[in-house]
Amino acid sequence: MRGVAIILWWLLCVSFAGLARAETVTIATGEFPPWTSESARYGGFVNRVVAAAFARVGIDVKFSYMPWKRAEAETRVGRYDASAFWFASPDSEVDFVLSAPISSHKEVFFHLKSKPFPHWDTLSDLHAVKIGATLGYTYTSEFWELAHDGKINVEVAARDELNLKKVAIGRIDAFPIDEMTGWLLLSNPKLFLPAVKNMFATDTRPLRATSGYLRFPRHQPRTARLMAKFNAGLLALKNDGSYDRYLQDLISGVY
Repeated sequence: MRGVAIILWWLLCVSFAGLARAETVTIATGEFPPWTSESARYGGFVNRVVAAAFARVGIDVKFSYMPWKRAEAETRVGRYDASAFWFASPDSEVDFVLSAPISSHKEVFFHLKSKPFPHWDTLSDLHAVKIGATLGYTYTSEFWELAHDGKINVEVAARDELNLKKVAIGRIDAFPIDEMTGWLLLSNPKLFLPAVKNMFATDTRPLRATSGYLRFPRHQPRTARLMAKFNAGLLALKNDGSYDRYLQDLISGVY
């Protein structure tokens, strides 16, 4: 009987341990290497951090890759628990809340060396520049307001590499994108010939320096608890040095 009791006790412990780790969050994400990408190792730096942070608090993660506009729309209505990852945008605050910051970014204008970028103090100074933008991206409120009012000339494309290709062939003059992502795309031999990268330069003045966040739907019942759990897991990663190791892998080109 004692042996049976021990076995039952062990089975109960295993069952409760399984239940404790049974919760799964679903994350809508997209392609923005090296930060997030279905083909990248660990899913990219951001998705590696997201999965590891949730794992620290006993939660599994399932990523679904899709266009960014769809990721935003489906997360807004609660089809996904969160979306990885987004820059801050005042327009999104009605529908979403943001986690603690996950990553740091500098968005700069990529342009051809043969077509120097004009000096500018405000975005409206760029009224004569044909600027590319990617569908679903936030950029800044000022950027989209000026575009809507016709004070800057913005042409939207579906993907980042399409905008870079449009710069390369002179269809547009410049394209703002995270600096690391832009150079990584231009270095991809499946997308660009090696000589194309050498045609490009970046403007020294950034469109913005910002952080990347996990975005949660504001009105879903699990949001407050899941965001608190994620933030706690992220803090644990930073405190024990794991986050810095992941960051060093990013600098080393692991993703």
